Amino acid sequence: MTHGASPRPVRVLVVDDHADVRFLVRTILEDAGPPLEVAGEAAGGHAAVEAADRLDPTVVVLDARMPDMDGFEAAALILERRPGQPILLCSAIVDDEIRARAEQAGIAACLSKDHFEAIPERVLELARGQTP
Repeated sequence: MTHGASPRPVRVLVVDDHADVRFLVRTILEDAGPPLEVAGEAAGGHAAVEAADRLDPTVVVLDARMPDMDGFEAAALILERRPGQPILLCSAIVDDEIRARAEQAGIAACLSKDHFEAIPERVLELARGQTP
């Protein structure tokens, strides 16, 4: 029996200033299995910009609030260097203000940290060019 080609990997860069949150997101993505794979992690906005250039992720999962550079600023820099890069912003609170700031920064989608279980589905939607 022949099998079709396996789907191309969806490489995810996980960015959060808290190691426990990065661990949780990484675990959720790894548990979801192929085609999702963690390309790498970054602990802040500056590191996220550098990691996006170096790792060439399919999707960036980005924390909204970080001490060195917030997710909105980091997203704008990432998109300046990598136009069209799908970014999923994760925030403790997702309200109209967060959505407006995300849209202004060019972020493709927002997700509340209360709904991390939805990360794999949202990442796959963004990788396929769909806005959740």
